[in-house]
Amino acid sequence: MTLKEHREPVRRSPRAGRVRSAKAAGELEEALAQLNQQTPLWQSFLAVHRQIVEQLADEMLREHQLPLEWFDVLAHVADQPGMRARQKELRDRMLLSESGVSRLLVRMEKAGLITRGTADDDRRGIEIAVTDDGRAALLGALDSHLQLVASLFTDRLTATDRAALSRVLAKLGRR
Repeated sequence: MTLKEHREPVRRSPRAGRVRSAKAAGELEEALAQLNQQTPLWQSFLAVHRQIVEQLADEMLREHQLPLEWFDVLAHVADQPGMRARQKELRDRMLLSESGVSRLLVRMEKAGLITRGTADDDRRGIEIAVTDDGRAALLGALDSHLQLVASLFTDRLTATDRAALSRVLAKLGRR
């Protein structure tokens, strides 16, 4: 038969499909058991991280009408020389796509917290600067953010816990 000739679909018996399905179900069950056995610490880490970040985000929005991502951008850019940073730096820091960072920055610019412009040294790059309103918003939110981080995280750990966690995070952060 040539490639141009019409082929009839291969018909398989219903029993063969059930056998494959049962085999796949068994393989999946085995894989899930392995997942549940080998990743409880990982799953706990993710759950606690999510819980703390959600509480931080809720508080930031409720108390300061500032999304946590905006706070993060403002804090990062304000901490740079001249309170300016490249959009690429933010993308690398925030784990967002280029378009995701761009949309976030457009919203922040419309709110008057940042300005975006072409970088002086490289016309292809976008430079972000914190505005006076952005500095005021960041300053207004910093104290309560620090207090909440302390109550949700730092104050719950002993000095020994913090030292151990620092060592573990440094180890996990190595490439």
